[in-house]
Amino acid sequence: MREITNYTAAIPALGVGIGYRSELREGIFSNRDRIDFLEIITENYLSHPDAYRSLEELCDHFPVIPHGVDLSIGSMMQLETPYLKAIKRISDVTKAPYYSEHLCMTKTPGRYIGHLAPLWFSEELLQHVIRRVQMLQDYLEKPLILENVTYMLEIPSSPMSQTEFFQRLVEATDCGILLDVTNVFINAANHAFDARQFVAHMPLSHLVQVHLAGGYQRGGWYVDGHSELVPPNIFSLFEYLVSLCQVKSVIFEHDAHFPPITDLLQQMDQARAIVRRQQRNDMPNECVSS
Repeated sequence: MREITNYTAAIPALGVGIGYRSELREGIFSNRDRIDFLEIITENYLSHPDAYRSLEELCDHFPVIPHGVDLSIGSMMQLETPYLKAIKRISDVTKAPYYSEHLCMTKTPGRYIGHLAPLWFSEELLQHVIRRVQMLQDYLEKPLILENVTYMLEIPSSPMSQTEFFQRLVEATDCGILLDVTNVFINAANHAFDARQFVAHMPLSHLVQVHLAGGYQRGGWYVDGHSELVPPNIFSLFEYLVSLCQVKSVIFEHDAHFPPITDLLQQMDQARAIVRRQQRNDMPNECVSS
């Protein structure tokens, strides 16, 4: 494989932050000195004027990264112009250095799926997603950062692995990677593959951001609930990632069963300490992908 030109290396490190949720608002604003940046769900701010004003207030106090959930970049249907204009407006207001989304589908012609569905990793779909990423990066005037998702059903007989799909997508578009470490751990547990091997085979030279969250087990399956604190085994996988490459930015996601803000801050401090400890070991500036 030819060497990947790495324009995402210029994206600044933001530190360790948290996904903004209204339930956490008081704790977030009371601890601004311990939270480096926020991530917001783009779709929460697209229509209502009060929500838009709330976003402007967040931007007055924190660096803010917009994180989309409904782009459906893997769908074959045409992207809707009003939606693109709306997410660009949010992207511009935040002045974020990048825009993040999921490598998945959320809709098909005439049907909304209702969750982040996995893709069939084929050559045809890869070329389709490459064209979309190139168009979106030109339209948004900033890099697009794509996240790996969890899945209950792995689409069989994919012509290529997910890591190869990410590698080739990055090589063709110079987009970035949002590596959800929790999603890797959950998929590995549910589908019996090596989580560390998956991490090592991702295009880590283009790693821009990391997600950490806690889930739960139900009926023998791990579920990405964003409802619990991050457990030690996921922190261990995160520490392995940090041993492989420079980790610039980390977001903790929590969407239900909200704990005291002190517990979340403690976990953020733990992640920050892991990153700083590795930085003291004089890691090179760029990651090495397998």
